[in-house]
Formats: sequence, C-alpha cells, structure tokens
Amino acid sequence: MKTKIFQALKQEYPQLGLGDEILQAQAEALAATGFVNDENLQAVVASQKANLEALQKLNDKRVADALAKSKKDAEAAAEKLKAEHAAALKAEQEKLTAAQKKLEELEKRGGGGGGQVSQETQAAIDALKAEQKAQLDSINETIKNLQTANSDYAAKLKAMQDEKDAAAKAAAAKARLDMITAKAKEVGIPEWRIAQGFNISDDMDEAKITETLTGFAADIKKQMLPTGIHASRNDDGKAVSAEEATDIVKGILRK
Repeated sequence: MKTKIFQALKQEYPQLGLGDEILQAQAEALAATGFVNDENLQAVVASQKANLEALQKLNDKRVADALAKSKKDAEAAAEKLKAEHAAALKAEQEKLTAAQKKLEELEKRGGGGGGQVSQETQAAIDALKAEQKAQLDSINETIKNLQTANSDYAAKLKAMQDEKDAAAKAAAAKARLDMITAKAKEVGIPEWRIAQGFNISDDMDEAKITETLTGFAADIKKQMLPTGIHASRNDDGKAVSAEEATDIVKGILRK
C-alpha cells in the first residue's frame, strides 16, 4: 500500500516539485495508519494537498536560507581576509617610510662634512638600504598575496552565485514542466500524448499554455472519434447527444 500511496501522490502533485524522499515519507506515514485501502486511496491522496503545499513552502525556504547563509559567510570571510591583508600592508608601508626617513637623515648627516661619509655612517646607510629593499619586497609579496586571495574569493563567490542561478533556473523549468503536465491532464490529454511532449515556447504564460493544450485535446478527440459518430444513434434510435458523445470520447481516451 505504501508504494500505491507514493505513486498516487507523485501523480497527483507533480506541480509542487517535491522530491521522492518527501513523498515516500508521507506515503509511509499514511500507510502506517492502517486506514488507507484501495477504495479510499484517491480520497486520502486528495486530502493531502494542504499538507504537501506547506511542505513545499518550508522546503523552498530552507534551500533559500541555506544559499543565503553560504553566500553571507563567504562574503564575510573575504572581507576579513581583505582587512587583515590591508592591515599587514599598512604596517609594512609604515616600516618602509620609517626606514626611508632614517636613510635620508643619515645621508644628510654624512653630507654635512664636506661630502665625506664615515665608514660607520656608510655601513648604517647600506644596512638601511638593505632593510628598505627587504621591506619593499615584503610589501610587493603582500600585495601579490592579497590580489591572489581576492581573486580566489571572487571566483568562489561567482561559483556560488552561478550554482544558485542554475538551481533557480532548474527549479523554474521543473515547475513549468510540472504545470504543463498538470494542465494537460486537466484538459483531458491522454498519458501517451503527454509523454511525447509539447511544442510550447518559453514566452507563453499559463493562460496561453492552457489555451494551446485545450486545442491539442480537441484535436486528439476529433482524431479518435469513430467515423460518423456525429450521426450515431443510441439503442432507442435517438441521435446521440453532445453529452453522450463527450462520454464516448472520454471512454476512448481512457483505453
């Protein structure tokens, strides 16, 4: 019975876009009550509409919240790393400025003696120049690392956004296909024709889709009517009414 309930739920509510796991869990819960049988199966399935719609809304909200949280966490991590690198770069620049100032003072002091610079002063100048070069190299390395890190996080954020967009596009496409399938069943198009698919453009709204599918259904009914049915008569010799003709067509489509 669990399998019957699951298949009935899946056939009745394709437009909700619920996964098999959710529908199977619902089917298992209903089967566990022991009250569902072949006679009341359709009535039980029909009574589940409100519950399943609530599950759909909850499931959609969870997915949206998870994607939003992931994006927010990634952006926060990127901002933190950017701030850390900016602070490190500022510290290196301050060291470089201080070293440059010391170098200028030493060169100025050494030039005050008729252009002669003592060995001690020259050694200090050379040491500061070496320190200055090391600090400049460090700054360049910090800048390079910052650029690489920013590029990496930008790529991750783009990948997350692309994934979110793809998921949204796939969900929209599935919802549209499920809506078309449900509409096709509603207007009386048989399963074998639905399985073949329909040539429906992306710019068609629900009203236009319903109109198009209704036209398909009418064409199928005409094609499947037995020749001369418009002149057919019932057992009493009376002409078949429009209602009786429709019942005949429905009987044919169900076969």
